Amino acid sequence: MNNLIYPHLFLFTYYLKNSSASQEDSDTPKNSELPNGFSSRCTLGDTDSLLLVYSVSEKDQPPPESPFPELQNKLNAEKQKSPISGELLGKTWMIVGYSPAKNLEDVAKSAYKSLNFGEWRDRESGQFGDAKIWEIWQTPQNWQNLETENNHVLIIIYPNLTAMENIANFSEDWRQLFCYKHKIVWTYGKMRQLKPSLAEKFAREVQAIAPSKANSSELNLLESELTELIQALDKNYQILQEYAQGIAYLEVQMEALKTNTYNYKKRLLNIEKKATKITSANPTNLDILKTFNDLVRYKYQAQVKQDLASLNPGLRLREKQIDTIRGIVEIRQAQLDDIIEKRDRQFQETVETWGVGLGTSAIAATIISPAITEITKPIVIKKPDQITPYWLPVLNLSFTILLTFLIGWYAKRRAKKWVRSRRPPQK
Repeated sequence: MNNLIYPHLFLFTYYLKNSSASQEDSDTPKNSELPNGFSSRCTLGDTDSLLLVYSVSEKDQPPPESPFPELQNKLNAEKQKSPISGELLGKTWMIVGYSPAKNLEDVAKSAYKSLNFGEWRDRESGQFGDAKIWEIWQTPQNWQNLETENNHVLIIIYPNLTAMENIANFSEDWRQLFCYKHKIVWTYGKMRQLKPSLAEKFAREVQAIAPSKANSSELNLLESELTELIQALDKNYQILQEYAQGIAYLEVQMEALKTNTYNYKKRLLNIEKKATKITSANPTNLDILKTFNDLVRYKYQAQVKQDLASLNPGLRLREKQIDTIRGIVEIRQAQLDDIIEKRDRQFQETVETWGVGLGTSAIAATIISPAITEITKPIVIKKPDQITPYWLPVLNLSFTILLTFLIGWYAKRRAKKWVRSRRPPQK
């Protein structure tokens, strides 16, 4: 018979507290009694924690069948009755009981398999006072789905009921320890999700802003081209801001990773000291839990440092590209302003020269009209009753128009030279 005696199933659940949640005393758990169990809820800094425990009533005999599936269903049902808002950071299942069996690993394996958590691999055990302890956990492979990937199970088997009663002294210690572990895994998971998205977006946008328009040297610039450049500049400013914020987030989370790793290590040492004081006959050895520190230090932190080292050059490259586009915008704006200025000046000069020409023509027409009549008068003396030739008015008008045009044209040419002489020198 590999069933534990007086089996308990603990469920530690952690949620990232909403910013809108009320700030309560984080050191005061709210405990509630349940049939053959209890619930305890408290706030640990920025984390809401829920601890649920169920057990069987029989303390002296092992149950004929594994009770853990039923206990698991009760825990899940109770968790639904006590919903906590916020993002799930992680959860830990802890199996506790006692057994006089010599091969306790078979007992632990049987309890683990009854919950369908996955395959049991050969694992080293640790010493927790008089109890044997196993940890079943591995780094998630899919960081997009931590709720199903991040399965953490702890199994503690005592030799007898008297020794098992000490488990109540460590509930809050385990709660703190598991909280640090899940915050570390959750933080690293968020960082692993962010890094490829930053790299992909940066690479895609670099390709999008590289067309020849940014390097065009055409003189006849259109306002639409300048508008497109300004839009590209604004877009890249936004991308730069998002990129910089992403890197800043990674740096902040890196510090959070270091802080939680330190707290995990410190809490684990306190558990070891506390367990050794309670049971000095069997020195506590929790090295199986200390390997998580090495994983965080040599893999998680090292990976984040590498990510930051690979992303920072991209930030500088983006800044240089924005400076290049800004310079092009300034050059194009200056060119466009110069073209507009030239067009305005040419229009003004045209108006001035034509104004002089037309004005001179009008004055000349007024002055020379009477003279034209005398100039074009026939040499033959007309008798009083002789009719004026029909062509004489036409001739007068033609001469008037011709002389007026010539005078106006000459005045326009002179005015044009005078207007050009007033232009500012070319830079």
